[in-house]
Amino acid sequence: MTAATAAALLALTACGGSGEASEESAATSGAGDVQAEFSQEAADLLPQAIQDSGTMIWTGAPKPPFYIDGADGFTGLGPDLQTAMEQVLGVDIEFQPTDGLNSVLLSLQSGRADFFVGGVRATPERQQDFDLVAWLTVGPSYLIEADRADEITSPDDLCGLTVSYEEGSSMQSFVEALAEECGDDTLTPLPLTADGSRLAVDSGRADAYAANESDARYIQLQREGRYEVVVEDTGTSDLTAGMALKGTGLGEAMEAAFRALIDQGVYQDLMDRWNLGDNAVDEPVLNPAS
Repeated sequence: MTAATAAALLALTACGGSGEASEESAATSGAGDVQAEFSQEAADLLPQAIQDSGTMIWTGAPKPPFYIDGADGFTGLGPDLQTAMEQVLGVDIEFQPTDGLNSVLLSLQSGRADFFVGGVRATPERQQDFDLVAWLTVGPSYLIEADRADEITSPDDLCGLTVSYEEGSSMQSFVEALAEECGDDTLTPLPLTADGSRLAVDSGRADAYAANESDARYIQLQREGRYEVVVEDTGTSDLTAGMALKGTGLGEAMEAAFRALIDQGVYQDLMDRWNLGDNAVDEPVLNPAS
């Protein structure tokens, strides 16, 4: 892996958009059927203020598959996790949507919210101010037509082809780095909107759509049998984490709560439900970049 590729990977986070939020979720069910068991160990680790109020505030920028904004409210992995965590921790969890990562950070720092459940890359810089709870892995990927799965099995197979991506997203630098690696076997980057990037694959204008893996998996879930996802084996950690303000003790409580969900089998069920089974972790990690 070249230095250019590594730099692009460091820029990749789970805060980009997939352009799919307006579509009705398929092959999934609501949070009402989530069943988890109470964990006294995890509940005892909650900050006293949350124990006293019986309420925790989660925040995040609505994006599939975490929070999908529809006519009847939010669906997605986030609401499912909320329901499971309410049962594990014995508190009510409310979700306050924001418009991006900067707003998430401000909400946590100001005390308006307690926890960000989406996903950010675990970095030493971020851990200076926040406790990070790594609970899934997400890396760069390429969405392709299913009938080309034998032809395109790795990112190297994209050399000589056209790759669309959302202009300005974290994937832009990654596609540009891959194009540089392809050398004379020219890879053609195609910057578009998120929706336009996926549609370019449908129309044949692009051979692949470069997207965060969680975004690509969600698109694949919506159109079963239409797409395959080619994942980059980066050779680096793609641990993705939720966040709590450092020193509050909530990071330790959320690590214990995720561990309880994993031990109960609920976590894997939810990850499978949202087509992220391959992105599951064996155990949560508190501040993995330490």
